[in-house]
Amino acid sequence: MKLQIPKSELATRLSVVSKVVSAKSAKAILQGILFSVSENTLTLQATDLEISLATRVRQGIMEGEGKFVVEGKVIDEIVKSMPGDEVVLQLEGSNLVVSSMRSRFTLPTMDPEEFPEISMDVAGEKMMLSTTLVETMLDRTVFSAAKDEVMKNLNGVYWEFEEGYFRMVTADGFRLALAEAENTTEFTGSFLLSLDSMKDFLNAIKTAMSDDLEVIYDGRRVGFVFDGTQMIVRVVEAEFPNYKQVLPKEVRTKVRVNRDSFISALKRVSIAAKLGSETIKLEVEEETLRISARSSDRGEAMEELEVQKDGEDIIIGFNPKFLLEACQHIDSEEIELNFRDPNSPLQINPADVEGYLYIVMPIRLV
Repeated sequence: MKLQIPKSELATRLSVVSKVVSAKSAKAILQGILFSVSENTLTLQATDLEISLATRVRQGIMEGEGKFVVEGKVIDEIVKSMPGDEVVLQLEGSNLVVSSMRSRFTLPTMDPEEFPEISMDVAGEKMMLSTTLVETMLDRTVFSAAKDEVMKNLNGVYWEFEEGYFRMVTADGFRLALAEAENTTEFTGSFLLSLDSMKDFLNAIKTAMSDDLEVIYDGRRVGFVFDGTQMIVRVVEAEFPNYKQVLPKEVRTKVRVNRDSFISALKRVSIAAKLGSETIKLEVEEETLRISARSSDRGEAMEELEVQKDGEDIIIGFNPKFLLEACQHIDSEEIELNFRDPNSPLQINPADVEGYLYIVMPIRLV
């Protein structure tokens, strides 16, 4: 078997599928990528038994048919480093020879019969979505999901389809991110998908050339089909909290501030916060927002910004990291800070723009 493939095409496909490869699996075969050649099409497949991904390579010259497995991270790195515009893959006994111009690597292969048989077909509710829209919504939410895998109900992205609305929601107990769009499908329902799977999925759809994304849900798995790639993800069997309970129902203070100025001030004041309690204080008085932090042995920092305020003055404390990450995912020139009182969550959203918002829990000031 001999494959002659444009480097850009092979590198792109390997970059997508290698993200699913198990880096520390006890089974060596799960650290590999399955190469299958049939009818002049090369299919690359990887799985960690929770997530499975297959993508097709149609460009190039393919002689012969067959299968082999090679270590995923290694082949991905090798192909990216090749000097020429074309990469040649050739099986020589139990080894794979990868060459381009004067560069040549010889890699051992693994038995393809040991690779798990994963069905890439999902039969169930089908939805057609925009790849660009889903990518944007994931970008705006994945960062606030819980990183601890023990917290199964928060270590993921919650997909919710209601009549008229499609939402993605993440939370970690201290903050929440919500992105919303029109539900253009006939499906109503919800499912929770793991954070790792959504990071892999996000990396994959960033390479998509088409804006058509098919989502298929059968109650246990979700299938994604786009641009010659199929990805299957198991639904997390845990109940996502009722996030609507933490959305502010009353706002007593609304502050509008320039996004870039607020981010810059937060970064500077955060230097002092890191040396102390890792808490910053926001004070809203008249048309001024004062941001400060204090360390008992390292001093203090304070910034003042001009703002537009509607409502009462307020003093409240936060973890600066949570404020920063929320603001960095807003793309409008101005942002709105919506307060109720010093003990209630803050809602951050783009000024005059609907579609996404962030909730951050306060920290009690002492």
